[in-house]
Amino acid sequence: MSHTKTTLDDLPEALVAENHPGFSFVWIVPLVALIVGIVLIYREYASLGPSISIVFNSAEGIEPNKTEIRYRDVAIGKVQSVEFSKDLSQVVISARLKKGMDALLSENTRFWVVRPRIGATGASGISTLFSGVYIAVDPGREGGYTVQFTGLEEPPKILSDARGTLFKLKAERLGSITMGSPVYHRQIQVGEVTGYRLAESGDHVDVDVFINAPHDKLVRKTTRFWNVSGVGVELSPKGVDVRMESLVSLLVGGVAFDTPRSLEADLPAEEGSVFQLYASKKKSEERSGQLKLPYVLYFDDSVRGLTVGAAVEFRGIPVGEVLDITLGKREDDQPMHITVLIALEPDRVPFSEDMRLPGEADLDEERLRKLFQETLDRLVARGLRARLITGNMLTGQLVVDMDMEPEAAAASIDYSGKYPVLPTAPNSLSNITNSLVTLLGKLKRLPLDEMGEHLLKISEGMDRLVNDPGLQQGAETLGRTLRELNAFMETLSARAPGIMDELASLSNDAQQMFEQAEKTLLVLEKSASDQGSLGGELVKTMRELNAAARAVRGVAEYLERHPEALLQGKVR
Repeated sequence: MSHTKTTLDDLPEALVAENHPGFSFVWIVPLVALIVGIVLIYREYASLGPSISIVFNSAEGIEPNKTEIRYRDVAIGKVQSVEFSKDLSQVVISARLKKGMDALLSENTRFWVVRPRIGATGASGISTLFSGVYIAVDPGREGGYTVQFTGLEEPPKILSDARGTLFKLKAERLGSITMGSPVYHRQIQVGEVTGYRLAESGDHVDVDVFINAPHDKLVRKTTRFWNVSGVGVELSPKGVDVRMESLVSLLVGGVAFDTPRSLEADLPAEEGSVFQLYASKKKSEERSGQLKLPYVLYFDDSVRGLTVGAAVEFRGIPVGEVLDITLGKREDDQPMHITVLIALEPDRVPFSEDMRLPGEADLDEERLRKLFQETLDRLVARGLRARLITGNMLTGQLVVDMDMEPEAAAASIDYSGKYPVLPTAPNSLSNITNSLVTLLGKLKRLPLDEMGEHLLKISEGMDRLVNDPGLQQGAETLGRTLRELNAFMETLSARAPGIMDELASLSNDAQQMFEQAEKTLLVLEKSASDQGSLGGELVKTMRELNAAARAVRGVAEYLERHPEALLQGKVR
């Protein structure tokens, strides 16, 4: 085998063409491919919507490039990635929405994960058992544009496009009310509870309720809300009254409302209005105010029967309640008194014409407080006093009654302590007790021993009188007399018709006799007159008697001067 040595001279030499043809058609294909690629990339980029990020506490069920974002159950985007936040406390979900979805994004937009949920109010998201979870969106109301959001852990109860009105309730305790608890009007569900929280002051619970349209027009300024959770049992003289709004309210609680008929202004309630949530329908029927002002009352009387929660009344109208009852020490050497803390509600009964009436436009709280205080000062100066009276005769329960005492001593409200002190007056029972004590003192000063001995003697005398045989005989005689009188009356009753006829006949005869006597008297009157015969003779006789009387008088005078004439005769 032989090897041939190759040299550079043996290699072929390239020929260089002097006339170059220019652009080659070979480049057309890659250029077209490049242009098509750029167009496709542009179209793909132009069809993309905004990119957003959503923060959740957990990414349970969420998968990149699979989990959809839906609005009204229509897919408008898809999750691209799921990552942890910097502090690893949350997960950040990046998603891409379709073009034109920018209008849904604002500061009020809400996102939440729709997954199967079963609760006391029902089940939701059952379809996701087969299709997988998805992220729902609620556009919310208008706001500034943003792409950074914090997702909700629970679905919102009220969507932004829901028609209705949101109201706020104030309750002393939440009870069985939960998120989604129904709101009833006349046992028909017209809304639901959308949230609850403890107030910043810690003295009540704020509950948000949403009333669907058009039922939200039924809520007026005088509307009363009450809790219908569970079963209400009330014992009354009519028997046992058991109330239950519905089976759902028994399980998850509920709220009911109604607008009572009253003299108050019936104006529609505005959105966000605050109402008191009462414990029962019976409590809601009692008037109650929002502003409560504390006052202290001092009583020297017994408060047996007065309990916390007892009513404070002004001339029979409730204006507050009792908050606390304690035993207080007095500054002087007098015995300890009872301290009663009450709360007055100015807007339950307007003491002044300047103060608002229920249902009218609300006054500022400070203005209402000032007006009430000024009015209360004037009333106390005119004799307003608080006293204890019996509110229930059967149970002996006491209430605090506030009324005018025109004869009360001058007094004023004491503002020196923590709470203002209102003047009080003794109750009626104390007045009666004091009167009885005074009466017993006067009775004690009476000579009861002497009076007793005197009464004993009187009793002995009456005993002798009663046991006297003569009295018994007199009683027997009286009995016989009464029996005879009774027999006489019976006889008279039997003969009464005949006697009445005889009396009638006698009456007629008497009438005829009176008429005849009247005629006789007339005749006598005519005869006795000066012109009558009898009258003339009578006048003549009277004249002769008068002359005879003068003659006798003359003889008597002569005999008086000459008594001897009776023996000697008349001297010539």
